[in-house]
Amino acid sequence: MKDFGDRVSEPLTVVPSMVTYIGYHAAQRPDDTAVLINGQAITYGAFYRDIARMVAALREFELGPGHTVGIEHRNLYLHWLLLMALEALGVLTLSFDQGEIPFIEETLVDMDLILCTPEQQLPDCKRVHALEQSWFDGVMTREPESPLQIAPISADMPLRIVKSSGTTGSLKQMVHSGQVFNFVLEQVQFRIGFTRGSRYILVGGFNIQAYQYHASACIRMGGICVIGDPENFAQSLSKSAITHATFLPHTLIDVLDRLPENYVKAPDLTIITIGAPVSVAVRDRVKRELANDLMETYATNETATICVINDNREGTVVPGVQAEVVDDDGNPVFGVPGLVRIKSRGCVTGYLNDAEATKRMFRDGWFYPGDVAIMKNPNSLTLIGRADDLLNVRGFKFAPQELEEQLLNTLPVNDLCLTVIADGDGIDQVFIVVVNKKSEFDDGTTKKIMSFLPDYFGDVIVVSVTKIPRTATGKIQRQLLKQTLQQQINARPAL
Repeated sequence: MKDFGDRVSEPLTVVPSMVTYIGYHAAQRPDDTAVLINGQAITYGAFYRDIARMVAALREFELGPGHTVGIEHRNLYLHWLLLMALEALGVLTLSFDQGEIPFIEETLVDMDLILCTPEQQLPDCKRVHALEQSWFDGVMTREPESPLQIAPISADMPLRIVKSSGTTGSLKQMVHSGQVFNFVLEQVQFRIGFTRGSRYILVGGFNIQAYQYHASACIRMGGICVIGDPENFAQSLSKSAITHATFLPHTLIDVLDRLPENYVKAPDLTIITIGAPVSVAVRDRVKRELANDLMETYATNETATICVINDNREGTVVPGVQAEVVDDDGNPVFGVPGLVRIKSRGCVTGYLNDAEATKRMFRDGWFYPGDVAIMKNPNSLTLIGRADDLLNVRGFKFAPQELEEQLLNTLPVNDLCLTVIADGDGIDQVFIVVVNKKSEFDDGTTKKIMSFLPDYFGDVIVVSVTKIPRTATGKIQRQLLKQTLQQQINARPAL
């Protein structure tokens, strides 16, 4: 089996398992609701017993510390039970969905067990168990393990394999140890402030790590997690008195666009966004139509949350994180753009199966996420964009994100992106790629676009497409889009 991280036989520092928190609430408040599914309440007592049943079932696979298990299943409650039970057994887990398989196949093949839906075909893996409904039904009727034996979690024990897509679309994988897992949960609690009165709606799968962390933090504090229906989100908000919800920006926009006309804004709802920046227009819509508060974070799976961003686009660095902006020589600078680098107790040490990316992005104890920002002081971080997103237009370095946001807020388009491609003479040509709301792109819209552009852009080509490629977290895959445009240009017949 591949070594997924250092292990110790006798843990010196023990991190509390999530299962112990659920056991505490089950002992203190067994009849209080822990999870709501389609209006059906699962109490803390029942939740703990279901975990104990799952532990008993998974022991039959002879799993324990040092083993690795991948999980693919869209039933969030059953997926969560599997994660909790495997954590109780001390097993390192990876949650994934079908679309990610080609990018993580090397990891899946090397894992000790894959638990997945029956229709999923993974022929090269060591051992695959199909999660048939009949199997789950049998688990839920068996006797819970009593007393429940929970494996100790040391600070450096590998606990979770998580993924970070970046902007290239190539999934990078890393290990969250017991220390990192606990650090992130403490950080989430500090930022969001879950209480026993909190009601968190879970609408995303656990293959995106933030959803597991946010739901776990709510349960850890004794709140209620509501497993929502993405197709009827507004109804779930009103019916279940939701206090917190987490969204990727593009899914948040979808929710806003589908709000019923008679929807009444929830008085105590906080929206937390992850994955990509939120435009001013979307932020305003959220506060006007959906919730009283929006919490935007700048975070990576490599370091956890770095800062919380206010309405003025300024980020405040969270406690426990050291952030710097440095020049090309690695010297900290203030008031001018530079590369971001991060240190924290939540920082991983590198990537699985990618020594080149590890060497490039983890240097001298710092993680370099590839972002460009300005720091006014050690507590203030204002993002400009990604270093690999900077456009070189005839010698001028240009960060496109602010202009893209302005155009999105002004034009009748659903999505928009800027990129630069050199023509046959090596002259930089600016392309503006749009996804139209209408079937046709009119001249008036093109003229409006031109009014926003700096003169040094020269002649600009506006291209209409059906979809702009983005990562699972909503970041534009600018290089992939550029490659696609270049192929189309090369395929055109010469005049």
